[in-house]
Amino acid sequence: MNEFKEFDNENYKLKKSDGLRKNGAGIIDAILVIIFQSTLFHYFPELSNLIAFQNVLSFMLFYVLLIFIIYRFITIFILGKTLGMAVLNMKFAKPNQTELSFKEKVLAVLMIYTNTVDCYHLE
Repeated sequence: MNEFKEFDNENYKLKKSDGLRKNGAGIIDAILVIIFQSTLFHYFPELSNLIAFQNVLSFMLFYVLLIFIIYRFITIFILGKTLGMAVLNMKFAKPNQTELSFKEKVLAVLMIYTNTVDCYHLE
C-alpha cells in the first residue's frame, strides 16, 4: 500500500494531521454542539418531550449524538470541514488531491475515515 505523508498543491503543502490535532478539532466541535443543545433546550423546552426516555442520561446522550451528526453533515457538505477543523486549519483530503466522493463525505460525517481520506493541515 503506497500512502503519501505529504503532497504539494500549487500554493501550499498539506501534511497529515496527527491524533492530537484531530482530537482537538473533535473537542472544539463537541463543545459547540453541547452549547448549541443547551441553548436550544433552554429556549425551546418542548423539544425535549418529543421522545420519552427512561432517564436523563439517555436523553442527553441521544440528543448530543443526533445534533453532532446533523452538525457534521451540514458543515462537511457545505464547508468541506467542521468548525473545529477550520479553527485548527485542517481539511479533509486525499493524497491524490481529488475531491471527496459523496460516500466518503457521508463516512466522514459518521467519523469513519477510509484508507484514502484523512485530515490534513496547512503549514
